[in-house]
Amino acid sequence: MTSKRIQDYMDLYIRNEKDRTNPYVAPLLAKDLSNQPKTLIITAEYDPLRDEGEAYGMRLREFGNTVTITRMKDALHGFLSLPMKKNLVEHCYEIINQFLKDETS
Repeated sequence: MTSKRIQDYMDLYIRNEKDRTNPYVAPLLAKDLSNQPKTLIITAEYDPLRDEGEAYGMRLREFGNTVTITRMKDALHGFLSLPMKKNLVEHCYEIINQFLKDETS
């Protein structure tokens, strides 16, 4: 995942330059993030989008939301698509399952 590829994907996603600041495209830029559901954010240590994801989690917290932010050590962007036998993927699913279990109990 390079910055060029990120830009190319963004160009596919948005209709025009104005959309880049639309909070539905870039929720980190929203003026009000209050009253959001409990949130789990999982980032990959070696992902160029990691800091943006974690910053979003911090902004959610600033607005009083309950947020769990987990950085997967030694992980690359897209690591979750690796085979399930990988310890990293198994650990990530454990985190997701625990978060969902906590939400239903």
